[in-house]
Amino acid sequence: MITEEKQWFKSCVGISDDLKVERSTERSAAFCHYVVVDKEPLVVNDALLDERFRNNRLVKEKGFRFYAGAPIITKNDNVLGSLCILDYKPRNLSSEELNNLIDLSKWIITEIELRTDLIERTLSEKSISCLYEITSSNEYTFQEKLNKLLTLGCERFQLPNGLISCVDDNKYKVIKEKSKTGVSRYAGEIFALNEICALKVVEKLKPIHLKPDYLQESSYVGIKEYVGAPIFVNKKLYGTFCFFREEEERLRTINTSDLEFIQLITQWVGNELERLQTEKSLKESQERFQQIANNINEAFWIYDLGEMRLLYSSRVMAEISGLRDEEFLSLQVWHDLIHPEDREYVQNQIKTITNSIEFDFRIIKGNGKVRWIRSRIVPIYNEAGKKYRLVGVAEDITEAKLNSDLLRKSDKLAAVGQIAASIAHEVRNPLTSIKGFFQLLQENQIPYQELILSEFNQIEEFINEILILANSHMETKREINHIPHLILDVINLMRDSAEHQNISFTINGDDNLQPINSNEHQIKQVFQHIMSNAIDAMPAGGIVNVEFGEENSEFIYIIISDSGVGIPEDRIAKLGEPYYSNKEKGSGLGLMISYRIIQNHKGQIHFKSQLDIGTSVKILLPIS
Repeated sequence: MITEEKQWFKSCVGISDDLKVERSTERSAAFCHYVVVDKEPLVVNDALLDERFRNNRLVKEKGFRFYAGAPIITKNDNVLGSLCILDYKPRNLSSEELNNLIDLSKWIITEIELRTDLIERTLSEKSISCLYEITSSNEYTFQEKLNKLLTLGCERFQLPNGLISCVDDNKYKVIKEKSKTGVSRYAGEIFALNEICALKVVEKLKPIHLKPDYLQESSYVGIKEYVGAPIFVNKKLYGTFCFFREEEERLRTINTSDLEFIQLITQWVGNELERLQTEKSLKESQERFQQIANNINEAFWIYDLGEMRLLYSSRVMAEISGLRDEEFLSLQVWHDLIHPEDREYVQNQIKTITNSIEFDFRIIKGNGKVRWIRSRIVPIYNEAGKKYRLVGVAEDITEAKLNSDLLRKSDKLAAVGQIAASIAHEVRNPLTSIKGFFQLLQENQIPYQELILSEFNQIEEFINEILILANSHMETKREINHIPHLILDVINLMRDSAEHQNISFTINGDDNLQPINSNEHQIKQVFQHIMSNAIDAMPAGGIVNVEFGEENSEFIYIIISDSGVGIPEDRIAKLGEPYYSNKEKGSGLGLMISYRIIQNHKGQIHFKSQLDIGTSVKILLPIS
């Protein structure tokens, strides 16, 4: 192995004892000097005949006469020394023998480079292992990880100083520093980019190594060696990660694997900065979203079809349902709240959804109250076109629903009532006079007197019914009534005529229901009209079912159902409106009056029907 002053024996066989002990000679006496300088094999058959070696100390003192040497050249074209053979007598070396010597020298450099690579690989593996331990640890903050990466880089490159910077335009700001002394000199400082080594990183946008010979001739005063790499965030230059030395001492040579390693560090730093920026943006977005979602009157929710769980629900959902936020773990909870009569309808809406839909349904809150909900749902599709999420908005429209229905029907009833009132008064006045004079004639028997008087009474009763439409306060004298008794009275009144049409009645309910304030005549009139409609809906005979009971401690309910022809869905909403009837020759007057009576009693009427299956009418009368 050749240095500037000496020849060192890395390995030696057959030389004298004193040389073996010294294991070196002065370079001026070394035959190998010529091999290293020329980078070519050298053969000296007889040193005494060669002017270069005739007076060589080793020839004179040790008696060497023959020499053959081949250079040991690295893949980077650096000559480390030579592989040589010597003898004490002149010799000739054949071409084959010289080639063998050259091959052996190549084998030596291969072995050296393999060992060098092994050392470098071991160093790289150790550095990468440390890099993984630092970056994957959950014990350190991002800032703590940056400090440890600076320390790791200084150890790997054997450079005492490390910096992490942010680059903006021509400004270079130091945001982290690791120094040999441990004292921060540059942290927070801002430098002009064109005055420091980082300029080369920004220009090349890749890892660089500035060697001492380059830096010695450049304007970068004080820096003896520099290694740096760019940090990219969202594909844009963020800053640099670099290491450098200011001392003359050079501990190790920077190689390709070092540049690859610093690139690994900067890639992680860039990715982590991207993640932190994304998390910050996402957090801000979520906060804005929650502020919006929690401050609108509608309940907002997101459901994942793959995971079968509710991802998010706003606080209004709890207000609408009467349940706590933590109780909304799945749509099953919401499904259980849906009114049993509406569940199948809601399920079909969700199963068949392809685009945004809007529909109304009822739920039963935790306190037992029935509420109307309007739901708007939008399906979300993934890149493969598969539906994987549902986003929905729900709002309580109970008051609006009731007010809308009542207002619509009230407006129509009011208009009809005004017409009916004027007609009724015009008819009632002369009718009263005629009836009075006819009663004066009762002493004189005339044909069909009783029949005529009965017809007068029926006309007068009909006029009174019409006047109910015009005056909501007319005939509203209230008294305590037992609803089961009123139902039974109406059924007994209608039983004979119903049996002629092969119609029978069933009654199911609690006879001990608490009585309510109501107008007996008007309530019976409503029952009679609805039961009459049920009988008319079953021309081939059937059963009229009557059920009654208490609902939510607020209402007495009466359900009158049949198994008749049914009512089309589009007609149900119009029932009770003036001049609208489901019968071929009907006027709709009976239902108009029934709606008005129930409205005057602060109650409700709901229809549910299916064609060819039957109709169910539910009447709600308030207890208080």
